[in-house]
Amino acid sequence: MKNYDIVVIGAGIAGLTSAIYLKRANANFAILESGKVGGQLSNLKEVENYPGFPKTSGEAILSSLEEQVKELGINIEKGSVQTILKDQVGFRVVSDFESYLCKAVIVATGISRNQIKLEGESEFLGRGVSYCATCDGSFFKNDDVVVYGNNHVAIEEALYLSNLVKTLYLVVDGEKLVGEEAEKLLSLSKVKPYINHKIQKISGDMFGVSDVTLDDGTVINVHGVFPFTGSKSSADFLRNLNPSMNGNFIVTDENMKTNIDGLYAIGDVRQKGLRQLVTAASDGAIAALDANKYVKNK
Repeated sequence: MKNYDIVVIGAGIAGLTSAIYLKRANANFAILESGKVGGQLSNLKEVENYPGFPKTSGEAILSSLEEQVKELGINIEKGSVQTILKDQVGFRVVSDFESYLCKAVIVATGISRNQIKLEGESEFLGRGVSYCATCDGSFFKNDDVVVYGNNHVAIEEALYLSNLVKTLYLVVDGEKLVGEEAEKLLSLSKVKPYINHKIQKISGDMFGVSDVTLDDGTVINVHGVFPFTGSKSSADFLRNLNPSMNGNFIVTDENMKTNIDGLYAIGDVRQKGLRQLVTAASDGAIAALDANKYVKNK
């Protein structure tokens, strides 16, 4: 059993930013990561909207982050959190390797994409296949793309892309598109819907995606494929605490506090409108400072 004031769960950009701020504040904390450090950062091939980096990659940003973390002497502990228990004293964070007693917890575990496992989906991830229109839409200006999905996320992302691309092919797995702004999306002249169809295959070459094949054999020539079949949070270990949720995402206030005293959520696991590197880093900084203030006042 280890004792800390604060435990950060997740070492993506949000969690690492929290760790940096906590370290500089001389806080007593631990940061846990179950998989690879950096989270989704290593999957971002090109980044053009992160301040101070006109054009870079997720790997480059991660490399700088890891160097900064190393220089500060921050040790990232391995462990997959199984559950968190709370009593009047604080929290008990139970991982597959160790248990931690602490006064505050910062959850930074991100989201898990519901991959359809289409043929070619993994092969062309980052080379035409993307799960974030606001992240990668600018790479497809005046180009042709396909959006695959039948939910509000697919509609929102398709509307965003419609302001950038030449033609947007909308493949809907169902008899109709379901969502509040479905009618608005379908009314756009550049949107070409394929209702009640499925994508069977994504094809391409060394340069990236070239086309998709539908279940009826139709081939659509595109350079971008955006599958939006939904996403889920990576915070099932919070089931005993039962924090306030909006769908699969944790609800917080502007200081990243949940409705549970001492529990914070940051980055993509938190309910918010914009999921970007810069907002994840901002979440991390805010939570670190507020959590540190919280434990000092206990």
